[in-house]
Amino acid sequence: MKKKYIYKAVAMMLGLTFMITGCGSSEDGSTASDTQPVTENISTEASTTGPAGIHVTEASMINDPSDIILKKDGMVLNPLTGLWIDEKYENLRPISCQYCNVPQALPSYGLSYADIIYEMVTEARTTRLMPIFTEYDKVEKFEALRSTRHYFNRKTVEYDTVHVFCGASDYANHHDLYWKQYPYLEFVDLIRDPGLNRDGTRYAPYNAYTTPAEVLSQMEAKGYSKYHRSYYECNHKFRSDFAELENGDSAVKISVPYFRKNLPWFEYNADEQVYYRYQFEEKHMDGQTNEQLKCTNILVQYVKIKDLAGYEEAGSQDISWKGSGSGVYCTGGKRINVTWQWFDNYTTKWFDENGEEIKMNPGKTWVIIAPKTYGDGYSGVEYE
Repeated sequence: MKKKYIYKAVAMMLGLTFMITGCGSSEDGSTASDTQPVTENISTEASTTGPAGIHVTEASMINDPSDIILKKDGMVLNPLTGLWIDEKYENLRPISCQYCNVPQALPSYGLSYADIIYEMVTEARTTRLMPIFTEYDKVEKFEALRSTRHYFNRKTVEYDTVHVFCGASDYANHHDLYWKQYPYLEFVDLIRDPGLNRDGTRYAPYNAYTTPAEVLSQMEAKGYSKYHRSYYECNHKFRSDFAELENGDSAVKISVPYFRKNLPWFEYNADEQVYYRYQFEEKHMDGQTNEQLKCTNILVQYVKIKDLAGYEEAGSQDISWKGSGSGVYCTGGKRINVTWQWFDNYTTKWFDENGEEIKMNPGKTWVIIAPKTYGDGYSGVEYE
């Protein structure tokens, strides 16, 4: 029988007035600005609206209106994994980072502690990773940092993270407001940017890193709250216990031929109920733990990608997160077809073929962003 836990309801506050930039709650319950100045005239609608006048929902770590936040023995549920973590992390705003993912930048550090990792192709037809950390104090250093792209920035909005990166693309710098409205830390210059470090064992630009302590210091200096905005709503739902997918097709090996570059794949370990990650024809390792990366859930999100002409990066592109599309959910060595939908409160929800929002198995998630159609040798995600 499943253990019954005493449910403890958590008070939620709605009706705070937000500027376009939004506010985050401080430890003493006060509010503090979370943004950089915005230089364009955009909506400052308040009350029940959030960024850019969008409708917002009640503050919540709750994945479903019928759910109650569970606490037990000094632990709380991590909304990004469905796993129990120390209560000191309750409602903590995650840190997301822009990681380089080429051989010169490997091994990456700290990825074993990420709750969710997004993988997207960039203009160079290589992929970059965006790990999202709740328990970031366990990370030794965030390495190797590289420049961000506007489509990564927009995804960080959905998770209400503080985004950490080393430089930005031309389009993101001059035409994208998202990361000027939301908390971010950009490390570029060793002298002017406190917290930026260079690993002497690697060559630039593949050796930039910072640490959790330095990120927290810069957050404090900029007045960023360590806690979620009141209207944050998690993108994901989780089951209370692991279960195999009913009527799912086989997915014991998942291969992603990203334009014949890193050629990542995942292999399912039935004993541990996790997928192990490989790329560049070898195990994908964490430089901090010296362990192979693994995850419980894999989401494949098919998106529209178009080229952006006239920018400094050859082959600059745009990824559309709005609207809806198809995808695949893999767990337990099986897969089902799903759909995703973007909502105007900056969340993306995932649904099964019956239109029910999916509940993933408790654990870490890898999100593969895959183009619906694209040339360059891409032939689609493959399953065995």
